[in-house]
Amino acid sequence: MIKWDRILKPQHIVIGLNSRKSFEAIRELVSVLDGGKVNVKELAANIIKREREASTGIGKGVAVPHAHQDDIPHQLLALGISQVGIDFASIDDKPVKIIALLATPVKHQKQHMELLAALSRTLQQETIRSQLIAAKDSSQVIDVFLGNSKV
Repeated sequence: MIKWDRILKPQHIVIGLNSRKSFEAIRELVSVLDGGKVNVKELAANIIKREREASTGIGKGVAVPHAHQDDIPHQLLALGISQVGIDFASIDDKPVKIIALLATPVKHQKQHMELLAALSRTLQQETIRSQLIAAKDSSQVIDVFLGNSKV
């Protein structure tokens, strides 16, 4: 069971992404993970490289860009909400409004896959997606993941 409150931090949530393109959105989300311990330029480059290999737009307005990196101390999750939608070359060709960006240490590949699966399962739920898009602040986003949503 994923403990969302341990992984998803308010400072890692961007409501109203400014970016209009997928790689810009990745850079915008990676920038909120900068706590001095992570090489954010390298992380953005790694995620963009991964995105060029295959889109992480999983459909229904959701993308889950991700990468592994040595200098990441633990799993990091940034969540971005776009009201207008961003082209992520998704499998259903729909613009992405919810981006869950995941970065994990290279040594934690099993946890990486577990979190990716949990994110995908969670974000495939229409109710969850609607509540996230309607969220006005980061505490409402976290409440959605914790099942305490009042959105």
